[in-house]
Amino acid sequence: MQRSGDAHGRRPRVLRPRSPGGRGRGDGPGRLEGIDLARGLAVLGMFVVHVGLGWTAADGSNAVQPLVSGRAAALFAVLAGVSIALLSGGSSPKSGHAMGVALWRVVVRGLIMLPLGTALTMLGTPVSVILAYYAVFFVLAAPLIEERWRVVAGGAAVLGVVGPLVSFWMRSMVAEGPLRAPVEAVNAYDPLVSWAGDGFVNFLLTGSYPAITWMPFVLAGLAVGRLDLRCVRVRWALVGVGTGVAVLAYAASWAALALLGGRARLEASFTPEAVAHYGGAGSLDAALSEGFAGTVPVGDWAWLLVAAPHSGTPFEVWGAGGVAVAVVGVCLLAAGYLRWVLYPVAAVGALALTTYVGHVLLIWVVEAGVLAGTGLAWVGADLAVSVLVGSLAGATVWRLVVGRGPLEWPLHAVSLWVARRIP
Repeated sequence: MQRSGDAHGRRPRVLRPRSPGGRGRGDGPGRLEGIDLARGLAVLGMFVVHVGLGWTAADGSNAVQPLVSGRAAALFAVLAGVSIALLSGGSSPKSGHAMGVALWRVVVRGLIMLPLGTALTMLGTPVSVILAYYAVFFVLAAPLIEERWRVVAGGAAVLGVVGPLVSFWMRSMVAEGPLRAPVEAVNAYDPLVSWAGDGFVNFLLTGSYPAITWMPFVLAGLAVGRLDLRCVRVRWALVGVGTGVAVLAYAASWAALALLGGRARLEASFTPEAVAHYGGAGSLDAALSEGFAGTVPVGDWAWLLVAAPHSGTPFEVWGAGGVAVAVVGVCLLAAGYLRWVLYPVAAVGALALTTYVGHVLLIWVVEAGVLAGTGLAWVGADLAVSVLVGSLAGATVWRLVVGRGPLEWPLHAVSLWVARRIP
């Protein structure tokens, strides 16, 4: 039986009503503006840490930095997982050859990130560049893109506890144990270490964003991206679950330190020398507030009880991960109603790679004194404002006029071209 259609044989379009309250406003069938908004907030949060964006509190510190330190990077990592999920079909995963193409697109993107991140690290700016670590995250996450979201979420939850414990144990054997000589040998032959000081041992275990403690964020994002993110109930669930997890994690850390003797134990053994390679704090209070450089000291197991930024402990992973999931939910809810008000921030998120690379390059240019004595010297006079205004205005104009970012376009084109040619 021939189906009815128009004169050209096309089937008529069927309009299906949305379930009341089941979908968000303003998202449409394509790109999720809320994900771009969350990614934009993550980038702006990194600006707070990297260039001092924010405002000065009464004690002279940056009032915003304690809120975003560690959490902005965690949100960035969670959104990497969300992007992997969306790239491979979102709540309706691709299958067969289409899923194979998606998998290889993820791997190729990671391989592109490695030289780009290494090049930025070689500039010697004070920024702990995350892009080379992204290469490892993408490659490790790729084999899991066909798993059910419950399996991936369970893996993230387990690794959020086991990863920090294994990291602590392995790093203790690197510091004064049987793994010291093998790690030194690997680093001696790793060209990335000689070029940028950041090699595969750092990427996996000892660096600023080691995979063993950062993959829980990526896997949590991969699980989130498998949900129906256009459903309002799912968005509220992300807010509720993320908030609950964060509150429990930070409260448990506080109880372990204040009520169970963890803080007293750390105060008794603390010395500046012990944390010299982990952030260089001069006191325990400073270490707990300012955070670490990706890992905690291995001299005392009580360090695993802290939830300080970039400490890589179970409490920090669960706390920062919970905050990230809640922020994703809030952004998905807000984007449909405040789309044009928040458009500049979402534009930064849509051009996150370009904006991230651009701000690192600008920091390098200013620190090298390239702009001194020129008509652009004002850019370095207030770098935080320059980075903020330049990113918001530049990303907004580019997205409205051109669309995909100048680095996002080749990343998309190359990864798609290569993936389609892999059997």
